[in-house]
Amino acid sequence: MCMTDIIKEISLITGNKNDMIEELISEGKEGVLAQSHITVCEIGERFVMVDENIENVWILLSGKVKALEEFYTGDIFTFNKFTAPEIFGEMEILADINKYRATLITEKKSFFLNIPAEVYLGFLKRNPDFLFKRTELIMKRYFEDQKRMRIFLMIKSKDRIKIYLTQHYELYAHQGVCNLRIPRQQIAEETGYSVKTVNRIIRELQTQNLITVAGQKLIINESQYKKMLNNVENFIN
Repeated sequence: MCMTDIIKEISLITGNKNDMIEELISEGKEGVLAQSHITVCEIGERFVMVDENIENVWILLSGKVKALEEFYTGDIFTFNKFTAPEIFGEMEILADINKYRATLITEKKSFFLNIPAEVYLGFLKRNPDFLFKRTELIMKRYFEDQKRMRIFLMIKSKDRIKIYLTQHYELYAHQGVCNLRIPRQQIAEETGYSVKTVNRIIRELQTQNLITVAGQKLIINESQYKKMLNNVENFIN
């Protein structure tokens, strides 16, 4: 695919002007896009694995991605979720690390611009203003992520799942009600607990009228959300 075709496809995917992409395009036909390609990943696809060698930087043009943190203790949980535009692999190459530090999974069908790592690094060196903006953003996010991970590892399982549920309410509630069709196995993977522990806590939360269980669906209304948030706000502020 030639650069002109890539630019057209990016425009169709994003649907609007994107300053970050505009800067990548700015170098012309001999620049970054001439050595890049579009990749499409279906929902639930693990497109990056932790400790995998970094060959490409992945720029999320459209879709949604979650990042899993995996510890030597065996704990695994989702520490962040991303929507477009977002760059994966960038922080590692700036730190001279040649392996991805997290596993990345699509939560929706997603479109990426793949750029060879060395090509992207060269672009950063040639464009110091762009590099400064990206570094500033990366450092802010890094400290936020570290705080979130420390909190998640220190708090009790029940509070961790309350935080998980309040975050999903904030993301997906419509007219004061959040209907979550999330398998218990997924909740377990994303919070770092076993399915047995998740089921026990879900039962406890239902007994305390903090959630409503309808089959495989979890329902959280605004009143329940506020009660759970009040229980855990000291951990997340």
